[in-house]
Amino acid sequence: MNRTELFQTAVTKAKAGERTQARTLLLELVESEPKHELAWLWLSELVDEPEDKIIALENALTLNPQRPQTQKRLNALRQKYAAAREPVEEHFGHNGFNPIAATLDEVEFADIQQLLAAGKMQAGREQLAAFLRRYANHEAGWWLMVQNADTQTNQLTALDHVLRLNRQHPEVPSIMATITPTNEDFLAMGRLYERLEQWDKSEYYYKRALKSPINADRLLAQKRLPHVSEQVRLANIKYTSPAATVVRLALGPTLLYTLLVLVQSGLKPLQVSPVLCLGNLVFIAGLLLWGGLLYYPEHPWLERWRGTAVSAAHNLPLRLIAIACVVLPILVLLLLAISRLLAFDLDLNSLL
Repeated sequence: MNRTELFQTAVTKAKAGERTQARTLLLELVESEPKHELAWLWLSELVDEPEDKIIALENALTLNPQRPQTQKRLNALRQKYAAAREPVEEHFGHNGFNPIAATLDEVEFADIQQLLAAGKMQAGREQLAAFLRRYANHEAGWWLMVQNADTQTNQLTALDHVLRLNRQHPEVPSIMATITPTNEDFLAMGRLYERLEQWDKSEYYYKRALKSPINADRLLAQKRLPHVSEQVRLANIKYTSPAATVVRLALGPTLLYTLLVLVQSGLKPLQVSPVLCLGNLVFIAGLLLWGGLLYYPEHPWLERWRGTAVSAAHNLPLRLIAIACVVLPILVLLLLAISRLLAFDLDLNSLL
Protein backbone atom coordinates (compact mmCIF):
# COMPACT_ATOMS: atom_id res chain seq x y z
CA MET A 1 0.00 0.00 0.00
CA ASN A 2 1.53 3.30 -1.10
CA ARG A 3 1.29 6.50 0.94
CA THR A 4 -1.72 7.89 -0.91
CA GLU A 5 -3.69 4.69 -0.45
CA LEU A 6 -2.61 4.54 3.19
CA PHE A 7 -3.91 8.05 3.81
CA GLN A 8 -7.21 7.43 2.02
CA THR A 9 -7.73 4.21 3.96
CA ALA A 10 -7.08 6.00 7.24
CA VAL A 11 -9.56 8.76 6.36
CA THR A 12 -12.19 6.21 5.34
CA LYS A 13 -11.79 4.33 8.60
CA ALA A 14 -12.00 7.53 10.62
CA LYS A 15 -15.24 8.54 8.91
CA ALA A 16 -16.59 5.03 9.46
CA GLY A 17 -15.91 5.28 13.20
CA GLU A 18 -12.91 2.94 13.24
CA ARG A 19 -10.89 5.44 15.19
CA THR A 20 -8.10 3.37 16.62
CA GLN A 21 -7.30 1.77 13.27
CA ALA A 22 -7.33 5.16 11.55
CA ARG A 23 -4.96 6.65 14.09
CA THR A 24 -2.58 3.69 13.78
CA LEU A 25 -2.46 4.04 9.99
CA LEU A 26 -1.81 7.78 10.22
CA LEU A 27 0.97 7.25 12.76
CA GLU A 28 2.55 4.78 10.35
CA LEU A 29 2.20 7.32 7.54
CA VAL A 30 3.83 10.26 9.37
CA GLU A 31 6.69 8.03 10.48
CA SER A 32 7.49 7.22 6.86
CA GLU A 33 6.42 10.61 5.46
CA PRO A 34 6.81 13.32 8.16
CA LYS A 35 6.01 16.09 5.65
CA HIS A 36 2.46 14.89 5.01
CA GLU A 37 0.47 17.92 6.20
CA LEU A 38 -3.02 16.44 5.97
CA ALA A 39 -1.93 13.39 7.93
CA TRP A 40 -0.80 15.64 10.78
CA LEU A 41 -4.10 17.54 10.64
CA TRP A 42 -6.10 14.33 10.82
CA LEU A 43 -3.97 13.15 13.71
CA SER A 44 -4.70 16.37 15.59
CA GLU A 45 -8.32 15.27 15.55
CA LEU A 46 -7.76 11.59 16.23
CA VAL A 47 -5.49 11.77 19.26
CA ASP A 48 -6.88 12.28 22.72
CA GLU A 49 -4.20 14.03 24.73
CA PRO A 50 -4.04 17.85 24.44
CA GLU A 51 -0.26 17.77 24.16
CA ASP A 52 -0.49 15.35 21.21
CA LYS A 53 -3.04 17.57 19.48
CA ILE A 54 -0.78 20.59 19.86
CA ILE A 55 2.24 18.72 18.51
CA ALA A 56 0.33 17.54 15.46
CA LEU A 57 -0.94 21.03 14.70
CA GLU A 58 2.56 22.49 15.17
CA ASN A 59 3.94 19.98 12.67
CA ALA A 60 1.19 20.84 10.16
CA LEU A 61 1.81 24.56 10.64
CA THR A 62 5.55 24.09 10.16
CA LEU A 63 4.88 22.37 6.85
CA ASN A 64 2.40 25.01 5.69
CA PRO A 65 2.40 28.28 7.66
CA GLN A 66 -0.08 29.83 5.18
CA ARG A 67 -3.12 28.13 6.70
CA PRO A 68 -4.78 30.52 9.16
CA GLN A 69 -7.22 27.81 10.27
CA THR A 70 -4.37 25.70 11.60
CA GLN A 71 -2.86 28.62 13.49
CA LYS A 72 -6.26 29.54 14.92
CA ARG A 73 -6.89 26.00 16.10
CA LEU A 74 -3.40 25.75 17.61
CA ASN A 75 -3.80 29.04 19.50
CA ALA A 76 -7.14 27.90 20.87
CA LEU A 77 -5.68 24.63 22.13
CA ARG A 78 -2.72 26.35 23.76
CA GLN A 79 -4.98 28.80 25.51
CA LYS A 80 -7.41 26.11 26.65
CA TYR A 81 -5.00 23.54 27.94
CA ALA A 82 -1.81 25.56 28.52
CA ALA A 83 0.04 22.40 27.66
CA ALA A 84 3.82 22.20 27.56
CA ARG A 85 5.00 21.60 24.03
CA GLU A 86 7.08 18.55 23.29
CA PRO A 87 9.58 18.01 20.44
CA VAL A 88 8.20 17.14 17.05
CA GLU A 89 9.74 13.66 17.21
CA GLU A 90 7.74 12.71 20.32
CA HIS A 91 5.23 9.93 19.83
CA PHE A 92 1.49 10.18 20.38
CA GLY A 93 -0.79 8.68 22.98
CA HIS A 94 -3.07 5.89 21.75
CA ASN A 95 -6.00 6.01 24.13
CA GLY A 96 -9.32 6.98 22.59
CA PHE A 97 -10.64 9.32 19.91
CA ASN A 98 -12.00 12.81 20.18
CA PRO A 99 -12.66 14.29 16.72
CA ILE A 100 -12.76 18.04 16.13
CA ALA A 101 -14.80 18.27 12.97
CA ALA A 102 -14.18 21.89 12.05
CA THR A 103 -10.48 21.78 11.22
CA LEU A 104 -10.25 19.41 8.30
CA ASP A 105 -13.20 20.70 6.30
CA GLU A 106 -11.83 24.25 6.63
CA VAL A 107 -8.45 23.09 5.35
CA GLU A 108 -10.02 21.24 2.44
CA PHE A 109 -12.24 24.21 1.60
CA ALA A 110 -9.22 26.52 1.60
CA ASP A 111 -7.51 24.16 -0.88
CA ILE A 112 -10.53 24.34 -3.17
CA GLN A 113 -10.55 28.13 -3.00
CA GLN A 114 -6.89 28.20 -3.96
CA LEU A 115 -7.54 25.92 -6.93
CA LEU A 116 -10.32 28.14 -8.24
CA ALA A 117 -8.32 31.30 -7.62
CA ALA A 118 -5.45 29.78 -9.62
CA GLY A 119 -7.78 29.27 -12.59
CA LYS A 120 -7.98 25.49 -12.29
CA MET A 121 -11.74 25.62 -12.70
CA GLN A 122 -12.52 22.04 -13.69
CA ALA A 123 -10.52 20.47 -10.88
CA GLY A 124 -11.82 23.07 -8.43
CA ARG A 125 -15.46 22.43 -9.36
CA GLU A 126 -15.05 18.68 -9.10
CA GLN A 127 -13.46 18.91 -5.66
CA LEU A 128 -16.05 21.45 -4.54
CA ALA A 129 -18.89 19.17 -5.68
CA ALA A 130 -17.36 16.27 -3.75
CA PHE A 131 -16.86 18.53 -0.73
CA LEU A 132 -20.51 19.63 -0.78
CA ARG A 133 -21.70 16.04 -0.98
CA ARG A 134 -20.02 15.49 2.39
CA TYR A 135 -20.82 18.90 3.91
CA ALA A 136 -24.28 19.68 2.55
CA ASN A 137 -24.85 22.51 5.05
CA HIS A 138 -21.66 24.42 4.25
CA GLU A 139 -23.06 27.82 3.24
CA ALA A 140 -19.73 29.27 2.09
CA GLY A 141 -19.18 26.19 -0.06
CA TRP A 142 -22.51 26.60 -1.84
CA TRP A 143 -21.85 30.29 -2.36
CA LEU A 144 -18.48 29.44 -3.89
CA MET A 145 -20.33 27.10 -6.25
CA VAL A 146 -22.71 29.94 -7.17
CA GLN A 147 -19.75 32.10 -8.10
CA ASN A 148 -17.95 29.40 -10.10
CA ALA A 149 -20.75 27.26 -11.57
CA ASP A 150 -20.16 26.15 -15.14
CA THR A 151 -23.85 26.31 -16.13
CA GLN A 152 -26.79 28.46 -15.13
CA THR A 153 -28.71 25.38 -13.99
CA ASN A 154 -25.93 24.47 -11.56
CA GLN A 155 -25.80 28.07 -10.39
CA LEU A 156 -29.53 28.06 -9.65
CA THR A 157 -29.19 24.78 -7.75
CA ALA A 158 -26.39 26.24 -5.65
CA LEU A 159 -28.45 29.39 -5.01
CA ASP A 160 -31.31 27.23 -3.77
CA HIS A 161 -28.99 25.61 -1.23
CA VAL A 162 -27.66 29.01 -0.13
CA LEU A 163 -31.18 30.27 0.51
CA ARG A 164 -32.09 27.01 2.23
CA LEU A 165 -29.33 27.76 4.73
CA ASN A 166 -29.66 31.55 4.87
CA ARG A 167 -32.63 33.38 3.39
CA GLN A 168 -31.06 36.71 4.36
CA HIS A 169 -27.85 36.24 2.35
CA PRO A 170 -27.00 39.81 1.30
CA GLU A 171 -25.50 39.00 -2.10
CA VAL A 172 -28.22 36.75 -3.49
CA PRO A 173 -30.43 39.54 -4.94
CA SER A 174 -27.56 40.99 -6.96
CA ILE A 175 -26.77 37.55 -8.43
CA MET A 176 -30.40 36.82 -9.27
CA ALA A 177 -30.71 40.16 -11.04
CA THR A 178 -28.12 38.99 -13.57
CA ILE A 179 -29.89 35.70 -14.41
CA THR A 180 -31.85 35.36 -17.64
CA PRO A 181 -33.86 32.15 -17.12
CA THR A 182 -34.64 29.74 -19.93
CA ASN A 183 -37.66 27.43 -20.17
CA GLU A 184 -35.80 24.83 -18.13
CA ASP A 185 -35.05 27.35 -15.36
CA PHE A 186 -38.55 28.65 -14.61
CA LEU A 187 -39.24 26.07 -11.89
CA ALA A 188 -35.93 26.83 -10.14
CA MET A 189 -36.59 30.57 -10.33
CA GLY A 190 -40.04 30.09 -8.81
CA ARG A 191 -38.52 28.08 -5.99
CA LEU A 192 -35.85 30.71 -5.32
CA TYR A 193 -38.37 33.54 -5.13
CA GLU A 194 -40.56 31.38 -2.92
CA ARG A 195 -37.65 30.99 -0.48
CA LEU A 196 -37.22 34.78 -0.60
CA GLU A 197 -40.98 35.14 0.06
CA GLN A 198 -41.35 37.30 -3.05
CA TRP A 199 -44.69 35.72 -3.83
CA ASP A 200 -45.61 37.69 -6.97
CA LYS A 201 -42.40 36.73 -8.78
CA SER A 202 -42.62 33.16 -7.54
CA GLU A 203 -46.18 32.84 -8.87
CA TYR A 204 -45.10 34.31 -12.21
CA TYR A 205 -42.33 31.75 -12.72
CA TYR A 206 -44.39 28.82 -11.48
CA LYS A 207 -47.07 29.71 -14.01
CA ARG A 208 -44.46 29.78 -16.75
CA ALA A 209 -43.10 26.45 -15.51
CA LEU A 210 -46.54 24.92 -16.18
CA LYS A 211 -45.63 25.19 -19.86
CA SER A 212 -42.18 23.66 -19.42
CA PRO A 213 -41.18 20.90 -21.84
CA ILE A 214 -40.07 18.86 -18.81
CA ASN A 215 -42.94 16.85 -17.36
CA ALA A 216 -41.47 16.75 -13.84
CA ASP A 217 -41.18 20.55 -13.81
CA ARG A 218 -44.81 20.91 -14.79
CA LEU A 219 -45.95 18.59 -12.01
CA LEU A 220 -43.85 20.32 -9.35
CA ALA A 221 -45.02 23.76 -10.48
CA GLN A 222 -48.62 22.57 -10.35
CA LYS A 223 -48.05 21.33 -6.81
CA ARG A 224 -46.39 24.53 -5.51
CA LEU A 225 -48.55 27.08 -7.32
CA PRO A 226 -51.68 26.91 -5.05
CA HIS A 227 -49.63 27.70 -1.94
CA VAL A 228 -47.84 30.61 -3.59
CA SER A 229 -51.08 31.99 -5.06
CA GLU A 230 -52.66 31.88 -1.61
CA GLN A 231 -49.72 33.85 -0.23
CA VAL A 232 -50.19 36.43 -2.99
CA ARG A 233 -53.88 36.72 -2.05
CA LEU A 234 -53.08 37.11 1.64
CA ALA A 235 -50.42 39.73 0.91
CA ASN A 236 -53.02 41.84 -0.94
CA ILE A 237 -55.54 41.80 1.91
CA LYS A 238 -55.88 45.20 3.56
CA TYR A 239 -56.42 44.79 7.26
CA THR A 240 -58.43 47.27 9.31
CA SER A 241 -56.38 49.22 11.79
CA PRO A 242 -56.94 48.41 15.49
CA ALA A 243 -57.96 52.01 16.16
CA ALA A 244 -60.71 51.82 13.52
CA THR A 245 -61.92 48.55 15.01
CA VAL A 246 -62.17 50.11 18.46
CA VAL A 247 -64.16 53.10 17.13
CA ARG A 248 -66.48 50.85 15.11
CA LEU A 249 -67.24 48.66 18.13
CA ALA A 250 -67.93 51.69 20.30
CA LEU A 251 -70.23 53.32 17.74
CA GLY A 252 -73.27 51.03 18.14
CA PRO A 253 -73.66 51.27 21.94
CA THR A 254 -72.98 55.01 21.76
CA LEU A 255 -75.83 55.54 19.26
CA LEU A 256 -78.16 53.44 21.43
CA TYR A 257 -77.31 55.43 24.56
CA THR A 258 -77.74 58.72 22.68
CA LEU A 259 -81.16 57.57 21.47
CA LEU A 260 -82.24 56.72 25.03
CA VAL A 261 -81.07 60.16 26.17
CA LEU A 262 -83.18 61.80 23.45
CA VAL A 263 -86.19 59.71 24.47
CA GLN A 264 -85.63 60.77 28.07
CA SER A 265 -85.68 64.42 26.98
CA GLY A 266 -88.88 63.96 24.98
CA LEU A 267 -87.01 63.92 21.63
CA LYS A 268 -86.02 67.54 22.23
CA PRO A 269 -82.21 67.74 21.87
CA LEU A 270 -82.06 71.28 23.26
CA GLN A 271 -83.75 70.17 26.46
CA VAL A 272 -81.33 67.34 27.24
CA SER A 273 -80.09 67.48 30.81
CA PRO A 274 -76.45 68.62 31.19
CA VAL A 275 -75.92 65.58 33.40
CA LEU A 276 -76.98 63.29 30.57
CA CYS A 277 -74.77 65.17 28.09
CA LEU A 278 -71.82 64.66 30.39
CA GLY A 279 -72.87 61.05 30.93
CA ASN A 280 -72.90 60.51 27.15
CA LEU A 281 -69.31 61.73 26.88
CA VAL A 282 -68.23 59.55 29.80
CA PHE A 283 -70.03 56.58 28.25
CA ILE A 284 -68.20 57.06 24.95
CA ALA A 285 -64.86 57.38 26.76
CA GLY A 286 -65.52 54.18 28.70
CA LEU A 287 -66.36 52.24 25.54
CA LEU A 288 -63.25 53.51 23.75
CA LEU A 289 -61.08 52.67 26.75
CA TRP A 290 -62.52 49.16 27.05
CA GLY A 291 -62.19 48.49 23.33
CA GLY A 292 -58.65 49.81 23.33
CA LEU A 293 -57.65 47.52 26.17
CA LEU A 294 -59.07 44.53 24.27
CA TYR A 295 -58.01 45.23 20.69
CA TYR A 296 -55.27 47.88 20.82
CA PRO A 297 -53.47 47.56 24.18
CA GLU A 298 -50.18 48.87 22.76
CA HIS A 299 -51.67 52.26 21.87
CA PRO A 300 -49.25 55.04 22.98
CA TRP A 301 -51.94 56.77 25.05
CA LEU A 302 -52.71 53.60 26.99
CA GLU A 303 -49.04 52.91 27.63
CA ARG A 304 -48.58 56.50 28.79
CA TRP A 305 -51.46 56.14 31.23
CA ARG A 306 -50.14 52.87 32.53
CA GLY A 307 -46.62 54.19 32.76
CA THR A 308 -45.33 50.72 31.95
CA ALA A 309 -45.44 47.94 29.36
CA VAL A 310 -48.63 46.04 28.59
CA SER A 311 -49.45 43.53 31.28
CA ALA A 312 -52.56 42.09 32.88
CA ALA A 313 -51.65 43.52 36.28
CA HIS A 314 -51.45 47.09 34.97
CA ASN A 315 -54.53 46.65 32.77
CA LEU A 316 -56.77 45.94 35.76
CA PRO A 317 -57.09 49.55 37.04
CA LEU A 318 -57.86 50.79 33.53
CA ARG A 319 -60.43 48.02 33.04
CA LEU A 320 -62.17 49.06 36.26
CA ILE A 321 -62.18 52.69 35.13
CA ALA A 322 -63.65 51.67 31.76
CA ILE A 323 -66.40 49.62 33.43
CA ALA A 324 -67.23 52.50 35.75
CA CYS A 325 -67.40 54.95 32.81
CA VAL A 326 -69.87 52.68 31.02
CA VAL A 327 -72.02 51.64 33.99
CA LEU A 328 -72.38 55.00 35.79
CA PRO A 329 -74.00 56.90 32.86
CA ILE A 330 -76.43 54.00 32.40
CA LEU A 331 -77.32 54.13 36.11
CA VAL A 332 -77.81 57.90 35.95
CA LEU A 333 -80.08 57.53 32.93
CA LEU A 334 -82.01 54.77 34.68
CA LEU A 335 -82.45 56.83 37.86
CA LEU A 336 -83.69 59.85 35.88
CA ALA A 337 -86.13 57.66 34.01
CA ILE A 338 -87.44 56.17 37.28
CA SER A 339 -87.77 59.60 38.89
CA ARG A 340 -89.65 60.86 35.85
CA LEU A 341 -91.92 57.83 35.95
CA LEU A 342 -92.63 58.38 39.66
CA ALA A 343 -93.40 62.04 39.02
CA PHE A 344 -95.77 60.99 36.25
CA ASP A 345 -97.54 58.57 38.63
CA LEU A 346 -97.91 61.35 41.23
CA ASP A 347 -99.51 63.61 38.63
CA LEU A 348 -102.01 60.90 37.73
CA ASN A 349 -102.91 60.33 41.38
CA SER A 350 -103.52 64.03 41.94
CA LEU A 351 -105.83 64.14 38.97
CA LEU A 352 -107.80 61.20 40.29
